[in-house]
Amino acid sequence: MALGIAGIIAVLLIAYFAQGAPMQKGTWIWDTPTIMSEREQIIAFAKQNDVTDIYLYIDRQKVPAKEYALFIKAAARKGIRVEALAGDPSWGLKDNRQSIQEFIEWVKSYNVNVNKEERFSGIHLDIEPYLLPEWKDDKNATLEEWLSNMEFVAEEIHSSDRLKIAFDLPFWINGIEIPGYQDYYLSTWILKRFDTLVLMDYRDFAQGDDGIIANALDVVKEASALRKSVIVGVDISESKEGSKTTFYEEGSRKMDDELRITKDQLKTYEGFKGVAVHGFPAWVASYQKENP
Repeated sequence: MALGIAGIIAVLLIAYFAQGAPMQKGTWIWDTPTIMSEREQIIAFAKQNDVTDIYLYIDRQKVPAKEYALFIKAAARKGIRVEALAGDPSWGLKDNRQSIQEFIEWVKSYNVNVNKEERFSGIHLDIEPYLLPEWKDDKNATLEEWLSNMEFVAEEIHSSDRLKIAFDLPFWINGIEIPGYQDYYLSTWILKRFDTLVLMDYRDFAQGDDGIIANALDVVKEASALRKSVIVGVDISESKEGSKTTFYEEGSRKMDDELRITKDQLKTYEGFKGVAVHGFPAWVASYQKENP
């Protein structure tokens, strides 16, 4: 017997949820003024390369609020979400908590004062206090200040807003033990409190002992157990940290191949939600070189 319209819709919905939500693909944009001069080009490239989420750095000095609204609305028309990106290593210290609060308040105020299709989909923090000299001098004390500031972020967001929060963190965070606890690590601490962890898994090969998959696997498993999300990020920009940390020399085609392998291997884990590419201008340059 033929299915009616309602039956067909029901079958399609069952198939959709059985497969899970589509994989995300993110990218960071740090040079914010380009959204004014190159808005259409950025969105066209993102759409062509299956980007679903743009992590856009908030530069309140150079870019007015109306330009964010225009960019987010244009991205939304192509099915691309935009997260408000900010952060600095110094934000890991309590003395700089006010900067975090000002950023959160700005995003909240912005979202309240624009139309739905012009709103940021979430807040994206890149803090990295392990780059500070304080981390070398007293790692535990600096870590405790960092944790305190992240607790503050959780309270500021979850108490009054539905904004999602994503954190950029290196793949080795599951080896950082929380001070005063045994066998309790930073990756678990973050995943218990926040929606999404974007893993800076900067390697230029998917497989092997030090490859993208091996470095991400434990954190992905943790996220799956906690029903949270992990996005696996790679780099294509020029780097001083060694050739294996970036696809700068290999190019975007090789990067796509390795990301395809990564997704195939990790897609069986519920916590794995997709990939991200760091170095947007370098990605564009590499793609254009390979596809003149």
